Amino acid sequence: MNATRRLAAFALTVTLAATACGADDADTGGYSADNLGTTANASIIGTDGAQMGTASFRQGPTGVLITVNVSGLAPGGHGIHLHAVGTCAPDFKASGGHINPSGEEGLHGLLGSGPTDDGQDHGDLPNIYAAADGEAVAEFFTTFVTVDGGSMPALLDDDGSALVIHENPDDHVTQPIGGAGGRVACGVIN
Repeated sequence: MNATRRLAAFALTVTLAATACGADDADTGGYSADNLGTTANASIIGTDGAQMGTASFRQGPTGVLITVNVSGLAPGGHGIHLHAVGTCAPDFKASGGHINPSGEEGLHGLLGSGPTDDGQDHGDLPNIYAAADGEAVAEFFTTFVTVDGGSMPALLDDDGSALVIHENPDDHVTQPIGGAGGRVACGVIN
């Protein structure tokens, strides 16, 4: 890996550290020894159905570590979100909106306003950035979901979840999707 690619990979590593609502130091946020280390995966496909990459989701004691490796994106920033339904049907719209169990409208963005400490819905993540060759590698950490159970929404619930990548960066404020534009890649989480 050349120095430019190493620098790009370093720049692409993003951590979303948020505090679970109402949790104190002794609270585990509903996580138990039974679900620690639980993993899920997603095969990320483009609108043409071709595989573009993978994502993994690993349950930790206070949240979920998400690792994304993808290629074939336009260079630059892209919104990336956790969507409420585990499907990547044609045009990826069947995956629904972001994970938002309260159903409250107007929640979006790391800088928005809503019931969580930072105002985002449960599916918001920082942007992912593709290098000039269209490759992107990123890590995210979120306390607003679990892999398969706990006090936060589970990615592997009855209707599943999907990871969706958008054509533009998310400005983390504008409703409803931060100006992120169309859905260019999707992965069913399983």
